Amino acid sequence: MSQGRGQPIIAVIYALAISGTLVVLAGCTGPVILRDPQTGKTVQCGPDDKEQSAEVAYQHQHECIEDCQRQGYKRVLH
Repeated sequence: MSQGRGQPIIAVIYALAISGTLVVLAGCTGPVILRDPQTGKTVQCGPDDKEQSAEVAYQHQHECIEDCQRQGYKRVLH
């Protein structure tokens, strides 16, 4: 059985898809720090080790970030 011309392209696409997924997951694993620019107070949003799944942990972290941003907090860049 000979290799088709499209197989190397499919392998590259597959590798890029896996790499992209790993980058996204790596970005979601750590806590996010937000600071109130007026008071200097900081807040840390998730992830919580007690969560049942990564999806739930991500959702709670995302909700925390949105809530803090509605209150005027800004994300601290590392």
